[in-house]
Amino acid sequence: MSIQDWGAIGELIGALAVVISLIYLAVQIRQNTRQMVQNAELNRLASFERTVETGNRIRELLILNPDLVELVEKGGQSYEKLDKLEKMRFDLLYRNIFSGFQGAFARQSVVGHDPERFAGTVRILDSLLRRPGVLEWLAHGDKDWHPEFAALIQERARVAREQLKTSGQKNQ
Repeated sequence: MSIQDWGAIGELIGALAVVISLIYLAVQIRQNTRQMVQNAELNRLASFERTVETGNRIRELLILNPDLVELVEKGGQSYEKLDKLEKMRFDLLYRNIFSGFQGAFARQSVVGHDPERFAGTVRILDSLLRRPGVLEWLAHGDKDWHPEFAALIQERARVAREQLKTSGQKNQ
């Protein structure tokens, strides 16, 4: 065999190696993409589960502490009428509750875990904000919330105040 024949064989082997490398690379990219999609889905699921767990923890707290249910009811009617200790407990409880909402809001913003896109959580939030005492509580002191979440709360509180005002006018 001549040197040209050996060169042609070398080129053929080189071309075959490139094709095999490209096939291997394509398989690796597909596997990596599949793994990334699975990881994204697992992250969404974990975020959704975290939101559910937060809500369950707060409900459990209320179930196990009937005095907190009474405080929620009393404070929901009027934060101003609570005594100093009740205000402190109400504040801590609602900071905990709203912290859970803020966590769900942040997870939805980053991961997009909620199939309703936070609409279900907003309905729960709105039901709390329709309580005059919760609106009074919001007006007291600074809340350590992320600016986007604080803006959402302010908007939902504005809507709740308007609804309360309208329903109060209808009842007169």
